[in-house]
Amino acid sequence: MIENNICPIGSTLDFFNRKWIFCILSNIFRGMKHFSEFKKANPTISNHILAETLKYMEENDLIIKTVIDDGPKLKTEYSLTEKGKKTNRILYEITSYYFNELNLVGYDDSQIESILKEYKNAFELE
Repeated sequence: MIENNICPIGSTLDFFNRKWIFCILSNIFRGMKHFSEFKKANPTISNHILAETLKYMEENDLIIKTVIDDGPKLKTEYSLTEKGKKTNRILYEITSYYFNELNLVGYDDSQIESILKEYKNAFELE
């Protein structure tokens, strides 16, 4: 029986309450690991907001931050936790909805099919 006083959708949306979380998760699924890569992929995000979002994601066990001693300079890499990896279906469905229902860029059906196949592969759904 579904309880009326529980809204799992609202609670889940509250958890993902920051604008950039899904974009950054998608970036990581597509192979990006570094702050500079996230910034390049999302140029309108400020450095402060990106840093705060990464911190939030780490604190909430979506990503792991690893500092690597690379000689004279330290490098920071971000990777998905198991909890983060479980967002793959959510990300794919949002992506699919965008291309199939909103399609703000005007791609034709064959382009959409090709793009969604790439995302399905990136999100490890194949």
